[in-house]
Amino acid sequence: MNVKVFIREFPAVHLAIGVIGNVIFFVGSVLFIWHATEDVAIWLFIIGSAGMMLGAVGQAFYTYERHRLNGAPGEAAEARLRG
Repeated sequence: MNVKVFIREFPAVHLAIGVIGNVIFFVGSVLFIWHATEDVAIWLFIIGSAGMMLGAVGQAFYTYERHRLNGAPGEAAEARLRG
């Protein structure tokens, strides 16, 4: 299975990566409250941000592939109205 097929067929993976990234980012934010956990908070910020970015990029590729294969949303309805 190539990357494009994986991205297109498993959109929940992108969502899960993004949600996990958001949770890690949030935990990192909370850890900034205490000076003793500042180093851990910084790394959780970095890891969480990367997860959020990967989730968003995966979702963008999924949306692009879906539109490329099926047409943009509403495109079929517009064609029926015109035709």
